Amino acid sequence: MAPRKTHKTILDTIAIFFIKKTANCFWEIADNWSYKNDAITKLYNKTIGKEYRKEYENCDISAHSNILHIGCGSYPLTEIILASCTTGQIVGIDKNNQSVLRGQQVIKKNNLDKRIFLKHGDGLDFPVEEFDMVIVSSCSQPKVKILQHLFQKVKSHSTIIVREVDIATKDIINYIDAHPNIELKQQIRHNPFPFFEPIGWTTFCLTKK
Repeated sequence: MAPRKTHKTILDTIAIFFIKKTANCFWEIADNWSYKNDAITKLYNKTIGKEYRKEYENCDISAHSNILHIGCGSYPLTEIILASCTTGQIVGIDKNNQSVLRGQQVIKKNNLDKRIFLKHGDGLDFPVEEFDMVIVSSCSQPKVKILQHLFQKVKSHSTIIVREVDIATKDIINYIDAHPNIELKQQIRHNPFPFFEPIGWTTFCLTKK
């Protein structure tokens, strides 16, 4: 696991802002294209889906977990991959209602509408007490405030998976370190094409004690 570096300068803050904006635009475009185009869907499933599978294997996802994903987007690849490796209920939420409606069409097209349920919701206040695992997308904002809600409300022994752009991980590390009841189990780097540093992302696999 990489050593923790927590000091952040003004230049860091500016760089983080622009790189996160760029990364979030990419994810939005990729989701929308995957929703519309079968060829892009296959490529997206192959490249990003591989990274998500690696994430779930390293984070020891239970086959019986009830899972919440914050930031499902128009093409809910996280939910689709989860449905292939778990047996529990999967709920995805997004603040954009159009994204939810498009995502529901994708789920129905993949015959997963009895396993996956997409809803309009906000990670800042969505009820999380019933879930064994919560996944926070890298594009979900404001990240630290979402984590504040999760750290307070998820039940003990729950797993929290947090994705964040590589350059913006310092705030996540600082926030984890400030909560002794949250244990960092795994830290996984993802740099598939075209996500070369510093716009790759890191997965934090956490457990609430």
